[in-house]
Amino acid sequence: MQRDDEELRGHGPLEGIRVIDMSHYAAGPVAAMVLGDLGADVIKVEHPSGEAGRSMGATFPEGWSTFFLAVSRNKRFTSIDYHTPEGQSLIRDLTRRADVFLENARPGAWDAYGLDAKSLQALNPGLIYASVSGFGSEGPMRDWLSMDLIAQAVGGIMGITGSEEGGPARVGGAIVDVVAGRLAAFGIVTALYDRVRTGRGQRVETSLFSTAVSMLSMREVEYQFTGENPRLTGTAHGQVTPAQAFVTKDGRRVILCCYSDPHFSRWTRAAGHEELLSDNRFASNDARRANREAVVAAVQTVMLERTEAEWTAILAGVVPYGPMLEFDQLWDHPQIDASELLVRFEMPDLGEIRTVGSPVSFSTFKPSARHIPAAVGADTATVLQELGLTPDEVAELEARGVVATGPGTDPISGTNGTDRLRPVSET
Repeated sequence: MQRDDEELRGHGPLEGIRVIDMSHYAAGPVAAMVLGDLGADVIKVEHPSGEAGRSMGATFPEGWSTFFLAVSRNKRFTSIDYHTPEGQSLIRDLTRRADVFLENARPGAWDAYGLDAKSLQALNPGLIYASVSGFGSEGPMRDWLSMDLIAQAVGGIMGITGSEEGGPARVGGAIVDVVAGRLAAFGIVTALYDRVRTGRGQRVETSLFSTAVSMLSMREVEYQFTGENPRLTGTAHGQVTPAQAFVTKDGRRVILCCYSDPHFSRWTRAAGHEELLSDNRFASNDARRANREAVVAAVQTVMLERTEAEWTAILAGVVPYGPMLEFDQLWDHPQIDASELLVRFEMPDLGEIRTVGSPVSFSTFKPSARHIPAAVGADTATVLQELGLTPDEVAELEARGVVATGPGTDPISGTNGTDRLRPVSET
């Protein structure tokens, strides 16, 4: 359906919802960005030294972490020293007027600051208090630190990814961080809907560990009945043959997935090799699995007869098939634009920034970048004046180090690093 971008560029279905975002790194910021994309007023609260994501990675065009740029649109940036009683009081005042408080510290980390769920919901009974942690608020791993890589390992994803030759491997994208963030946003929106019915807020929680395990549902049921650890099969499917990467005549890799017997029959006809169907080793998926090496060798021989472009013309839409796109091919692919998957915005000194947008589209609303990533404290004065503080009062708080209205340095370390964030910031 063709849509008029100007007509759909409203603030979105969550317009009027205010989110206090105390998160950092990736999973929490993804959740906040999703809510911001949907129209929520996301007020990101950072220590004056800046949140840890601002210094992540090794790519810093004009001093901006590309990690941070990727997850920081549609937020307003405030800087409050939550270690100070006055800073804590300001955050509580913000939360009184908010709908959602989002954090991804270790469980219990905010208790000492009076910013835990019980304390804040006593001030605002309708508050949705959302937490994203490494392993959840209960259990023997509650206090462990985690990141996407740890969650992939401990959560079972890495154990079924890779090859027998190369061993276990991580999924190349930060799959757990991104999915955990989107699940947290889903939980928050669900709780907001429930509040419409009940009038009550609630606690919403997910973890990197539970997110990783949730991706294994089909493999878990398989394991129940086999009692065997899944083999590392590289690009190949563990239960379906042929379903893996094959090399074409021009040396390109494509993925062919014959998930059903009709798929395999259609492939043989499209490839011009229906004689394969007369071989009992190819008659069914059970037979193909039992003779996997012979089947894969035969299919690979056929796939070497044509180039990637030729196979695409023959197989696309006939069987589950797709070329293995390199990164430099993906972002220029017409399907990206057709799916409206990118959000672009202009950054001072950087020019156009391209970020991955929502994988969910709406017929009456098109997410856009209403706010771009900004410096630490860029919106502090505006947000605090919305609370009723005068410009002089904001200036006085800044003079005492309670808030910052621009990039600051950590008064302890003298840097813009994250030393003072560590007691609360690591998941």
